[in-house]
Amino acid sequence: MTELTLLTLLNFVAGDFCAAKAQGMDTLKSVLIAYSKANDKFGGNNVRKVINKSPAIEVTALAVVATKCPTLL
Repeated sequence: MTELTLLTLLNFVAGDFCAAKAQGMDTLKSVLIAYSKANDKFGGNNVRKVINKSPAIEVTALAVVATKCPTLL
């Protein structure tokens, strides 16, 4: 498996986050659903490793979500 990168993870999570928000889920549920799907796809250890190694992940995550679904934030 190719090494998981922050951008790959956030793009994957943002898609699921936006889909959940579009279905009317609140922000926390949307984040948790998207995170759990990332764990299923990439493995929990890989996801946690990327998150732990990423400084300022909040800023990057918001930028990716704002690009994918700006009207849902």
